[in-house]
Amino acid sequence: MTSLRPNLVKRIARLPKPANVADALQPLFEAISNAIHSTQARFLETVAAEGRVTVTVQTDRKKEAVTAIVEDNGLGLNEKNWEAFITTDTDNKIEIGGKGVGRLMWLDCL
Repeated sequence: MTSLRPNLVKRIARLPKPANVADALQPLFEAISNAIHSTQARFLETVAAEGRVTVTVQTDRKKEAVTAIVEDNGLGLNEKNWEAFITTDTDNKIEIGGKGVGRLMWLDCL
């Protein structure tokens, strides 16, 4: 079977655009969800005691520039996760609720 070549720019352009504030926060929710999944994968039963997810949101006084940083001490980008990361529409985490488009949403909001 011939494989199709992805067009990442067009794929991102076709993502639904936020209609309200809650929709605009979806990329942040996706990043937090990924961080939680990563800590659960690393720490399993001890995730509540050992897993860490830190979300830092910064803005200037005029609220014109907003920065969000999501950090975790989870599994990280091992070979399996890296392959899923570079696949535009992956089903790597479908069994735990992953949709495979979180990083595309981040690229869309840059």
